[in-house]
Amino acid sequence: MCEYCHIDGALWKLYCIHEIECNVGSTTSEVTLPVQDDLHGYVDPEGRIVLPPEMRARLGLLPAAEITLEEMPNGISLRRPITHLAKLYLEPTNRCNLDCRICIRNSWDEAQGDMSEETFARLLEGMQQLEYKPVVVFGGFGEPLFHPDIVEMVARVRQVATRLELITNGLLLSDQMARDLIRAGLNMLWISADALHTGANGRPSNALASIENLHRLRFSLHSQSPETGIVMVATPANMNDFPDLLRKAARYGVSRYMLTNMLPYTAEMCNQTLYGRALDRVASRPTPMSPSVQLPRIDWNEQTVNPLAQVLRTRHNVSIHGASLDLPGGRCPFIESGALTISWDGAVSPCLGLMHGHVSYLYDTPRAVTRYVIGNINDAALEEIWRNTDHLAFRQRVREFDFSPCTLCASCEMAESNEEDCYGNTFPTCGGCLWAWGVIQCP
Repeated sequence: MCEYCHIDGALWKLYCIHEIECNVGSTTSEVTLPVQDDLHGYVDPEGRIVLPPEMRARLGLLPAAEITLEEMPNGISLRRPITHLAKLYLEPTNRCNLDCRICIRNSWDEAQGDMSEETFARLLEGMQQLEYKPVVVFGGFGEPLFHPDIVEMVARVRQVATRLELITNGLLLSDQMARDLIRAGLNMLWISADALHTGANGRPSNALASIENLHRLRFSLHSQSPETGIVMVATPANMNDFPDLLRKAARYGVSRYMLTNMLPYTAEMCNQTLYGRALDRVASRPTPMSPSVQLPRIDWNEQTVNPLAQVLRTRHNVSIHGASLDLPGGRCPFIESGALTISWDGAVSPCLGLMHGHVSYLYDTPRAVTRYVIGNINDAALEEIWRNTDHLAFRQRVREFDFSPCTLCASCEMAESNEEDCYGNTFPTCGGCLWAWGVIQCP
């Protein structure tokens, strides 16, 4: 028996296929193993679940890794170990060619700059040393295409990344830039397209022409990459534009759309949010006060839209065809996806929300977020920073999410910062984070 290739859990034993392969003369000589693919595992004669090797690699199910299992109505949910680095958000620059009124720059006092060649080289060296190559997203809080060496950076990172994505406002996506990104091997290009983006002259910007042009260039170069996605920040002023964008998907060659809410960085923007009631909605188990409501697939038309909208506005636990619309809050998308962020100066943080110090608004009240840096790639190797015990302890704390629910309350002075909360948690606290409650989302 290969004792190092299994993981003991409270509910199941999941283990590496290597254990079966090492069992020469025992189980493998008596049992015909099922064919595995990326969608199918199986239970062996001893009652242990065997998962496909590629799936185990993606989820970081290495020997002795601790996993979290949750029983769902129709199965189980397996959450990746907190020790598995699977995604990197890289900020080539925190400078931008626009001056948007919704930008985080309205609430910070930080130096601006571009990632240096020395810092970038340290990053590449750290990525090459990783056992599993992560997904990489060029983004952060600057315009990636504003970096003078962005095409070369894309090409070099593509050699050490499983997949490479980039998010841009699209205004610098010239014909030559688009051709260069296609040839550099970019897998996914996200374009932020909404009327709230404004240039230095105060006029709204429109990136849709760049999206259509990229689609034309892909066709002319006989390339299916990069895929194109659109991110839109929802406000009362532009929500009516979203259905029109969806209708034009084929024209623009867009394969993915993402709608996110706005995080107000100024008091003037607080009245532009669309999630006041959503923040006040508490996911709970079915009770007489909050019963379970199971809906079928159904047409949305003049007969159904108003009644269904009233149901969705209730505090009930609503599901459609078995898919819950009220998944539990307090779940950090960066921790769940195994993500890490690296800013232009090499500083490493657990998430985008802690990447830079800033002030945002929660229920019209300013909330000061202090930057949380766990290391710098100029001083230590990437994997060494990731494996730091304090960092992993923080990730475990966020996974458990035993923070005070500031997004539901925000009634005391502790909600005005991420330094401490009323449950006794100390810096950094995440109870007021809108990413963790599904209000704000990023590619």
